[in-house]
Amino acid sequence: MAPNELWEKKYGPRFAELRAQEEARREQAFLSVPITICGEELRPMTARDLLILNGIDSPFVCPGEVGAVELAMFLWILNVQNDGTQSWWNLRRRKKMFRRIAPRKFDASVEECRAYVDAIFQDAPKGSAQAGEKRPLGTCFLVPLVMRIAKDTGWDRDAILDTPLAQLFQYLKYIQAQAEGKDFNDWSPSDAITNEFLCELNASR
Repeated sequence: MAPNELWEKKYGPRFAELRAQEEARREQAFLSVPITICGEELRPMTARDLLILNGIDSPFVCPGEVGAVELAMFLWILNVQNDGTQSWWNLRRRKKMFRRIAPRKFDASVEECRAYVDAIFQDAPKGSAQAGEKRPLGTCFLVPLVMRIAKDTGWDRDAILDTPLAQLFQYLKYIQAQAEGKDFNDWSPSDAITNEFLCELNASR
């Protein structure tokens, strides 16, 4: 099969669909509108939300197994009805949310939440895989993100922490592209389809 025929029949449609989804997510990140996950309206995840989720070892952002409690807490922390207080009304809203999600299929709900997180992190910087990498600096994992954006934008810490992560990752990508110029290599999840295509093409030769 000729390369262009292989691409058009097997890879092209998937690539076009995924690339369109990626671009739509990048635009939606700036609308800051709630998204429905598991029937609940969730806010766009901010850097501050990530800090909280990391603090409770949520398996949606940390290694670990997802259970019913972890799923419920993830949906509540990001829920638009959660005002962040321990008031009677807020606790009542949390209890009602737990009741709403209880009848839902667990595995499908977990997949929805994971897809929500994956969409947010699609433009996140990729970690280095180089052997012998030096020991990381002993700081909060958010410090590099906050410092880099603050340096180039002049925003204060709270402004950065309360900005949706999907926006911050795009700002960071732009800052890095400006700094590296022609040496900058962009990456999107859809690029994996191109790599898959090239691997099959090379294997057939």
